Amino acid sequence: MIETLKYLVKEICKSKNDFSSLEIIENSDFEYTLDTKQYNFEPDIYRVCFKVLPTIFVKHIDQINRINGIIEHYFNSVFDQNIIKVKKIEIKPDIDKISILNTEVSIIETPWDEINVLQKQLINIMKTSSNAIDFQNIGNTCRTIMDKLARIVFNPEIHKPSISGVDVSNGKFKNQFHTYISQTLQGNSNKELRQFAKSSIDFTENAIDLMNQTTHKLDVQKHFAEVCIISTISIISLIKAINEV
Repeated sequence: MIETLKYLVKEICKSKNDFSSLEIIENSDFEYTLDTKQYNFEPDIYRVCFKVLPTIFVKHIDQINRINGIIEHYFNSVFDQNIIKVKKIEIKPDIDKISILNTEVSIIETPWDEINVLQKQLINIMKTSSNAIDFQNIGNTCRTIMDKLARIVFNPEIHKPSISGVDVSNGKFKNQFHTYISQTLQGNSNKELRQFAKSSIDFTENAIDLMNQTTHKLDVQKHFAEVCIISTISIISLIKAINEV
C-alpha cells in the first residue's frame, strides 16, 4: 500500500509542476518502516525515508525543508488517515553512493597564509588516516578552515544580514558566509552564482556533521572525509573568486 502512495504522490508532484519534489522522489531509494500499533483500530503509521543521490541532494539542498513538508502533506492527503498515516519523512543523501574518482586534491593558493597552511595539513591528514578518530579530525579541520575563512572575509561593519535576528557572530560561519555572499553578489545577474555558493556551503557543513556522527562504518567515513576535503577546498576557491570580484 505504501508503495502505491509513493506513486500517487509522484503523480501529484508531476501534475502540479513541482519538478524539484519530483526529482527528489525519482532519484531516491525509497525506504519505510511500520510503527508497532498498540490497538488494532489504530491506523498503520509509517516512517518514510528518501535516500537521494548525492548530486540531486546538493542541487536541491536549499529547498529540502520545503520539499520534505510538501511530500509529507501529499502522503497524508491521498489516503484516509484513519487507515494509513505517515508520521515522519526524511530526505537525506545516500552516502553509500558517493564515490571519489580522484583523491589527488591540490590546494588552492589564496592571499591568506593561514588558509593555505591549513589546506596542506588537511591533505596530509587524509593521506595517513585509517580510523574513525582520524576521519573525525578531518571533519574538525574542515570546520576550522570554514570558520577561519569566514572570519577573514566577513566584515560586520559592511556585511549586514537581510533578515533581522540572524546570528553572524564568530563561530556561525555559515551565516557569515551567506551574508557575505548576499552582500557581495547583489543583483539579478549574480543570482545563480549566489544560489550555487550558498548551496555549496550548506552541503559542506552537512557533510562535516554527518561524517562526524557516522562512527560505525569506516568505509563510509572515508568517503565522507574525501567529500569534506574536496568541498571545503572548492569553497575556498569560490570565496577567493568572490573576494576578487
